[in-house]
Amino acid sequence: MSLLKEEYTEKPMSLEEFEKLPADEGKVYELIDEMVMMTPRPNVAHHDISGNLYFALKTYLKGKQCKVYSELEIRLNKDILVPDLSVLCDPDKFTDQRYEGPPAIVIEILSPATYRNDLFVKLNKYQLAGVREYWIVNPKVKAVTVHYFEHETAAEFTAEDTLVSKVFEDLNVSLKAVFE
Repeated sequence: MSLLKEEYTEKPMSLEEFEKLPADEGKVYELIDEMVMMTPRPNVAHHDISGNLYFALKTYLKGKQCKVYSELEIRLNKDILVPDLSVLCDPDKFTDQRYEGPPAIVIEILSPATYRNDLFVKLNKYQLAGVREYWIVNPKVKAVTVHYFEHETAAEFTAEDTLVSKVFEDLNVSLKAVFE
């Protein structure tokens, strides 16, 4: 068990206290509602899906102002979240450590350790903070649910579909390639 987990996850913590914590390269730490949340590193299938999505987004965004990032800290109000992938469009919102503000698109890949947090807590945090789209990838059933927050709608895409973004008119992602 990590000393960090024993010492810090049982009590509320301010953003200032969170920023003073020692780094633990083996785990990802987030600050949600003044509580430190720790998640283990993802499995191989998670990495494959993340890499495929990253490649598709990186290719699409080439030459555009927006860029895709993997596991970059995002500050939303008093919370520090670390989405699997995020599309960030405002270069003025970067600090040395993180991005300060809502991404255009956030992507979370479900795992047993993060399932509840991604489906409920983060969904609400992202929506309230102004994220435009939230993609929830379910590797188990090979499907992606996209919440189009600006349009107050959602859609589910399966491995045989092409995911369509509403943030970027011509962004279409073949999910067959993502889940291969």
